[in-house]
Amino acid sequence: MNILDKIKITLGTISLQEEGIVRYDIDSIDEITVQHLKEYLVAIEHFGEGKKFCNLILMKKFTQIGDEARKYAASEENNVYTIADAFVINSVALKIVGNFYIRYNKPVKPTRLFSNEEDALGWLRTFL
Repeated sequence: MNILDKIKITLGTISLQEEGIVRYDIDSIDEITVQHLKEYLVAIEHFGEGKKFCNLILMKKFTQIGDEARKYAASEENNVYTIADAFVINSVALKIVGNFYIRYNKPVKPTRLFSNEEDALGWLRTFL
């Protein structure tokens, strides 16, 4: 998939792909905060000037996310440019955190966990 634009932020790299899917490669970071999430919103606004995207979020290392950040991540305010979120995770710890986020915080947009990128992309494409 061709990359149309790319931005480096504190959490990692965000790439706009030609299908209209935004790919987040999350770096190893101690804890994701509300400020980190607001930084990525600015990047998404740059990509689409108000357009909504499907998000492919690749988390390769365990990262903490506090209660406030989880609440904000699931909120309408944080998902203003979101159609759906697909998280690709590769550890039991991340799976536990992800399932907790989906069940307890109840994101306002469709959100699923996947163990591989191909399945995640297939699911996201159903929203395009």
